[in-house]
Amino acid sequence: MVLGSISGLFGKIYGQTPLLISKLVAFLAILMGLNLLGIVKFPLPQGPDPEIWQKKVPAPLAPVAAGLAFGLASSPCTTPVLAVLLGWISQSKSPFIGVLLLTFFGLGQVLPLFLAGTAAAIVPNLLALRPIGRWIPPLSGTILLTTGLLTLLASWI
Repeated sequence: MVLGSISGLFGKIYGQTPLLISKLVAFLAILMGLNLLGIVKFPLPQGPDPEIWQKKVPAPLAPVAAGLAFGLASSPCTTPVLAVLLGWISQSKSPFIGVLLLTFFGLGQVLPLFLAGTAAAIVPNLLALRPIGRWIPPLSGTILLTTGLLTLLASWI
């Protein structure tokens, strides 16, 4: 939320250099979309080893360690999305929009973990939804590729 409000406050800077920054954000969205579609592959780092965490982390701190591990493992995926989102927020020049969008971004990051943690008894049933989950990366890649191309085309018109 803090990053969103700062991006909204500094949106005037982004708006004053649309040729450089908006094209950079558009190219980043295009690259992310191509990566999610499997057309351009970027090597991503491996996440932490769960067995090492089990031996070193006391049981009461296990949920915090799991959240930290999830954050580290998901950061290669979420950081480019966050960078694109911050670019679009700064273009809006509104701290309120920045706070609102990043609040929903954060909820989107936390809600699946919350639901999985509270509904652990139905995890075997959730595994049946795996075929549906395979469509999320291509759909996200298509959306990012389309918005990146449209942003790039809009800057040339």
